[in-house]
Amino acid sequence: MGGLLASKMYDTAKGIVINLISMIDEFGHVLNGARSYYTNRSQPPLLSSMVYDIYLRTVDLEFVRNALPALIKEHKFWNSGFHSITIQDAPGGNGYHSLSRYYAMWNEPRPESSLLDEKLASKFVNSNEKQHLYREIASAAESGWDFSSRWMRDSTDLSTLATTSVLPVDLNVFILKMELDISNLARAAGDYRTAQHFFEASLVRKKTVNSIFWNPEKGQWLDYWLDNDSYKGAHTWDSRNQNHNTYASNFIPLWIESFYSDSKQMKKVLKSIRNSGLLCNAGIATSMINSGEQWDFPNGWAPIQHMIVEGLARSGLKEARALAEDIVARWLQTNYVAYKHTGYMHEKYDVQSCGDFGGGGEYVPQTGFGWSNGVVLAFLEEFGWPEDQKIDCYLTS
Repeated sequence: MGGLLASKMYDTAKGIVINLISMIDEFGHVLNGARSYYTNRSQPPLLSSMVYDIYLRTVDLEFVRNALPALIKEHKFWNSGFHSITIQDAPGGNGYHSLSRYYAMWNEPRPESSLLDEKLASKFVNSNEKQHLYREIASAAESGWDFSSRWMRDSTDLSTLATTSVLPVDLNVFILKMELDISNLARAAGDYRTAQHFFEASLVRKKTVNSIFWNPEKGQWLDYWLDNDSYKGAHTWDSRNQNHNTYASNFIPLWIESFYSDSKQMKKVLKSIRNSGLLCNAGIATSMINSGEQWDFPNGWAPIQHMIVEGLARSGLKEARALAEDIVARWLQTNYVAYKHTGYMHEKYDVQSCGDFGGGGEYVPQTGFGWSNGVVLAFLEEFGWPEDQKIDCYLTS
């Protein structure tokens, strides 16, 4: 979407959004893909961000008014049923927090990867265990991070996927962004009651994100593991359940003004990301764990670079802006060198060395590629091409 808007292809951007809205109208959520067998799982909820970005470029209020009912319906989808979890943040206290998780309504092999799923589940004899694994696999696909050690109890064993037991930082930040977007869009459309309702919801969720995920010692927001018996009633928060492994998703809150505008917290986060090990020669690594899965080290993905860079650049801190520009320069260079070498844009890149595309996972690395193209165009529009010799980039493979 960012690439389309940078290219002034506003009608194309609107067409994509209209197509996604039609899915919400028919199925109640945006499908994981536009195929009939994807109706059981969604996508990370970023539709409101698309609508809001289009509105900022076009000021098309009719488009906004037509989109708002679907955005409100999608918000309800992520805050009800199996997606919704309640956390009590202190024993005996009255601080209850409503959060969301990925949870696909599916207990069979994925149709697009049935042989792989059946092979992975073959270690289990019990049919209930197989069905549980199939749900965890589909839920990881719903997250977009398919697959990653983030969702695995044992990073060496994909069959230990436990996606539905994780409260993800990024998902809950996306929902906070959704609440802010709906509030702003409703206000622009003159629906002040809806605007106020979602603004108040965003204030509650910001507090929740900091209460449940923020770790002041690490200067990061950490995913939270649910206990096995957490599906019934409220779960009591326990600091030991935070996932202390470092993932790029721990810094996704930077994307939201609610967090990047807090200069005191921002300084802690800036120090943390510098010391995290995620900043590599050619961009931000997805994790520090090399599990062999594609959403782990050493792969870097365009949307992650974009969200973190936007937060750093907009924070108002000079050192954060400088870091954002450095990441942009490295990312643009590695995309350019890989394109010159292969003739393609790639879905992911190996951030250890400039010009190398990524690998791992269950399929051959894809070329194309929508979000890689879009982020390059968005970076060029905002930052321009990096100064000559700023980054020493050469093909190492």
